[in-house]
Parts: sequence; C-alpha cells; structure tokens
Amino acid sequence: MIKIIGCIVILIASSGFGYIAGSRFKYRVKEIRLLMVSLQMLETEMTYTSTPLPQAFESVYLKSSTPISYIFKKVSQSLKNHNFSTVGEAFEKALLDCKDIMALSTEDIDILKSFGHTLGSSDIDGQIKSFKMVLKQLETQEAKAEEDRSKNEKMYKNLGFLTGIAVSVLLL
Repeated sequence: MIKIIGCIVILIASSGFGYIAGSRFKYRVKEIRLLMVSLQMLETEMTYTSTPLPQAFESVYLKSSTPISYIFKKVSQSLKNHNFSTVGEAFEKALLDCKDIMALSTEDIDILKSFGHTLGSSDIDGQIKSFKMVLKQLETQEAKAEEDRSKNEKMYKNLGFLTGIAVSVLLL
C-alpha cells in the first residue's frame, strides 16, 4: 500500500516537473511578443511624442505586462536617479536584473543589450531604424521560439510523465 502511494506521488511530481520545464518554451514565445509590443510603445513615446527617456520608459512600464514591464521600470528608475551615464548601461543592468524572472534566451537578451546601447545616441531617424532593426530581430527570435515550443514543450511533458512511470516500476 505504501509503495503504491509512493509511486503515485512520484508520478505526480515528475509529471509536474515535466509541465514546468515545458511551460518555459511557451512563456518565451509570449514574452517575446510582449516585448515587441512594449518596444513599439517605447518607439511611439520617443519618436512621435518626443517624451524624455525616463518618462517614456515609465509610461511603457505602466502599459506593459509583467515580467517585461519590470525592465522598463528599472530603466526608468535608473535614469531618474542618474545611476548610469548612458541609457545603454541602465538598459543592460535592467536586463541582467530581470533575466531570472523571464523565459528569454541568452540570444534574446543579447539582442536587447545591443539595442539598448543605441537608445538616445542618435537622431529620430536613427532611433526609428534601431527600433525597426530590433523588432525584425525579435520577429526572427519569435519564429525560432515558436519552433522550439512546438518541438520541445510536449516532449518535456511526456518525459516527466514517463520518468515517473519508470521510477514507479523500479520501486515496485
């Protein structure tokens, strides 16, 4: 009786781990899409309404969804407090602070870091080109993330369940 209860607990736990591991792929796709929308809002704030950067980042923070909004909040706070000499440094620090709560890959974060260093360093036409470039790169990353999700999400869920069955069989 105790072995059967133990096997059921192992099966539930391993299935849960599989679902958690598989959900990371789904969240990455969602976060890239949220990031693209947030960057489009930032582009509007900067290029069309000429909002100063700290207020532009704060406005995007207030309109964005978590966990992406935390990036914009941290950049806004850093710029208001004059913690960094450039926007790129503030943006990079915010990305590093937030990377553990996001499902973005290292490649996604590297794209954002390089984009952050272009912010506030050119005229409006240069900024528009930077936004178009980063959005194009993120579209590519979104396609890759969607492909990874379709390949790996189901595999991790099944792997968790099958691992639980294998351990249960070994215990019986």
